[in-house]
Amino acid sequence: MSTRVALALKAGAKAQPIEEAGFEEIDRLIGRRGALVWLDIADPTADDLTLLSREFNLHELAIEDLRKRRQRPKFDHYPGQHVIVAYEPVPPADQRRAFDLGELHLFAGQRFVVSVHWGPSPVVESVRDRCQRGSAGVGHTAGWLLYAVLDTAVDAYFPVLDNISERIDELEDRILEGNGRVNLREVMTLKRELLELRKVLGPTRDVANLFLRRDTEIIDDDVLPYYQDLYDHLVRVLDSLDLYRDLVAATLDAYESVTNNNLNQVVKRLTAITVLLMVPTLIAGIYGMNFRFMPELEHPLGYPAVILGMLLVAIGLFWIFRRRGWI
Repeated sequence: MSTRVALALKAGAKAQPIEEAGFEEIDRLIGRRGALVWLDIADPTADDLTLLSREFNLHELAIEDLRKRRQRPKFDHYPGQHVIVAYEPVPPADQRRAFDLGELHLFAGQRFVVSVHWGPSPVVESVRDRCQRGSAGVGHTAGWLLYAVLDTAVDAYFPVLDNISERIDELEDRILEGNGRVNLREVMTLKRELLELRKVLGPTRDVANLFLRRDTEIIDDDVLPYYQDLYDHLVRVLDSLDLYRDLVAATLDAYESVTNNNLNQVVKRLTAITVLLMVPTLIAGIYGMNFRFMPELEHPLGYPAVILGMLLVAIGLFWIFRRRGWI
């Protein structure tokens, strides 16, 4: 079942909620000068899509994107409205994951903003709370509100990156200690998470860059510097992502180096043990031959002498290998 929350926003004033019964009058509110309507829909149904088409006259292609979901972050322009698809980090449904990505569709015109998402949206809840408290700088125009949502979404990635950085540092320490099998799985998980973030944040940076081209009517000169700040935040996030991807690659190389080094140590030990056993076996094999004329066979001290010789050779080889660090 969907959840719909509508607010009427005015500069310098607290947001006023619009009751469910007043949703049929949203198109008239949009027509009033100085009014800004923000409608948020969670888990949209077919009735919600009909409401969006009727009250906001959203383009049929934008409605189709809502039906299909899993859209790539993008910026689309239709007559009188703009469509932005972005993603925000949300608490994971699977505890084995560090985060999930929540899809967020934003529709903006001169006097309205519509946000659509699936499941709870911490970003939307945070911005809505600021609007209802009348925080300065929020809710003046559609451009302001759009910036507030996007900037809050981008800032939510910084704690995620801090967590990834801590996990990489911990993995490096554990890999050097030689606990390899679990570490490999965690390294590959980190690599996949960074790739997942890069796939959504790279196109999001391109979206922010489009706002800076001054060809979007809802972005006026007063709001433009804030979109420049949004772009800078995205650049910082992507720079951190690229750095962490390099660190994960270096961690994987370190894991392979430690694994190869451990394998070499095992091979050295096995080789040393083989040599220790080979020399006594060789001596025993020589005296185990069934030749008749072997003078040592008739010597009364032959058996203890051979045993003592085997023992001395084994002790000598063990001492040599121990000094070389093979055992």
